[in-house]
Amino acid sequence: MDHTREDDRIVVRLDPGEEVLDSLDAVRDEYDIENGFLSAIGAVDRVTLGHYDTEAQEYSEEEFTGQFEVTSFLGNIGPDKIHTHIQVADESFETLGGHCSGARVSGTFEILVTLGETPLTHHLDERTGLDVFDI
Repeated sequence: MDHTREDDRIVVRLDPGEEVLDSLDAVRDEYDIENGFLSAIGAVDRVTLGHYDTEAQEYSEEEFTGQFEVTSFLGNIGPDKIHTHIQVADESFETLGGHCSGARVSGTFEILVTLGETPLTHHLDERTGLDVFDI
């Protein structure tokens, strides 16, 4: 992993074999990020997707393996949580997407973290069972 800070942005490049969320956790710790929004593109060979059932208030997860292009990766980083969603496409251009619970880089993964001013802490929303921004 390589990274650099430019004013209110952090640019990150991950290498093959690196875990995306573990790497983001390390970047958050190094730069003491409390308020970042992120976007990224790249390639992964393993991804764990989650889907939240608002009625049952629970996640279901499934792991997928193969050669995937990351067509969208969005999320936020706060002092207490990293929350990401991912969309990937396989070799037949079929897409999968959802909450990203894990992903392993197969080629490269290029991330832009845009920093803000409001700390993105979370609290439990009893209505939905989700951790939501405490703003």
